[in-house]
Amino acid sequence: MKSDNGPPFNGDDYSQFCNERGIKAIFSTPHFPQQNGMVENYMKIINKAMAVAVSTGSNYNEELQAAIQAHNAASHTVTKVAPEEIMRGRRIKRGLPLFNRNRPDHDDDALNERDREMKLKAKEREDIRRGARKCQLMPGDTVIVERPTRTKGDSRFGTQRYTVMQQNNGNLVLSDDEGRTIKRHVSQTKKVFEWRSRPANKDTLPWEHKDGNPVQRAARNRKAPSHLQDYVCMVEDN
Repeated sequence: MKSDNGPPFNGDDYSQFCNERGIKAIFSTPHFPQQNGMVENYMKIINKAMAVAVSTGSNYNEELQAAIQAHNAASHTVTKVAPEEIMRGRRIKRGLPLFNRNRPDHDDDALNERDREMKLKAKEREDIRRGARKCQLMPGDTVIVERPTRTKGDSRFGTQRYTVMQQNNGNLVLSDDEGRTIKRHVSQTKKVFEWRSRPANKDTLPWEHKDGNPVQRAARNRKAPSHLQDYVCMVEDN
């Protein structure tokens, strides 16, 4: 079961519930909702039902159930079959009478193959649109992490440095100097390059001159214009 890192999924009750039923809990990367896009997209239906209940003053439980039933009764754009028919293996009787009460004749393998192909096409399209590339970070690299929130004067990335402990398809496990670990996506980090071994010393700056003479800039050759050659330049000493 895949979920985000919200408070309901971080407690001992949820962990015990999954362990008793043999459920493997998979958590998405924190602060990266794109990784759990299917659930985030389904939240649009719930938010819309809640907005309708608030605007009309009706019961939000009834509006939520109506929205979910309408979603499950409509044919899916990928499988071309209603989700409730796949889940229950029969056609559900609604307000309109059913002319065909036979069991739906769909092949589960064909639906799974069609779903896999559509997901691969969507992945390729999004990779091109987002400019995705292979992760270049390796365990042992030093990175800085993007700030979750920032004010006008803050930089995009914080100053705290982390060491990459694990890397799995862009999902990073980072550790700081005190041994605390966090999880971030590669798009939320930036590699730190050590281009200077030690801080520069003012006494040994390469552009500093010990004699104290000012450095003169190179000047071009200057001469009087040709139309002033007939005149004599006189300089009076005071």
